[in-house]
Amino acid sequence: MTKDILHLGSQSSARQRLLEFAKIRYALLTHASDEMVDHTQGSFEQNVLAIAKHKMETLILPSRASVASDKLFTLTADTLVRSTQTGKVLGKPNDRAHAIEMLQAERESPVEVVTGCCLEKFRYHNDRWEQQDAIHWATGAIVEFYVEAESVDQYLSTFPFILQCSGAGMVEDHGLSYLKSVNGSYTAVIGLPLYELRQALKQLGFLF
Repeated sequence: MTKDILHLGSQSSARQRLLEFAKIRYALLTHASDEMVDHTQGSFEQNVLAIAKHKMETLILPSRASVASDKLFTLTADTLVRSTQTGKVLGKPNDRAHAIEMLQAERESPVEVVTGCCLEKFRYHNDRWEQQDAIHWATGAIVEFYVEAESVDQYLSTFPFILQCSGAGMVEDHGLSYLKSVNGSYTAVIGLPLYELRQALKQLGFLF
């Protein structure tokens, strides 16, 4: 029986690696979302889900011929970080100085990391993709991430792409040496909660 392919609306290399670790076949799609949301409205989980949903709404679906199937599984996700002390959302840093400011805030208190996921199943009908089912959820963790002031230069030089990471935190590779604790889903902190994703895919009839 042919295995299904998960079409991922994300260019995140971390999410792609997680799918590879989980042995989930995937293909990449693009979206037209600007990933902006008003963080003053709704709960933290609602805000991060709103970004993931907007990515799904603007997802550029593949042609029927390129999929070679009458069913299509799509996934979009977004990860946000906020201080447990101030409640301030720590998005992607604007520059190096901003990243250093975020790392200092993370030394002062743990942060809450939440990844929102939108998983949708489509069927090809009447010459177009029609949504058949959907599962949306948010998974998170409380994280203690402590990059000492004297280690900041080494940390930032190790990850030249750190400005693409929410909260300037990279909890993989060299970054693991600054990860004190995770209370919750570690894979959600990286960018994709694999356990919850696998269960949701099973619910939608995805063939692994």
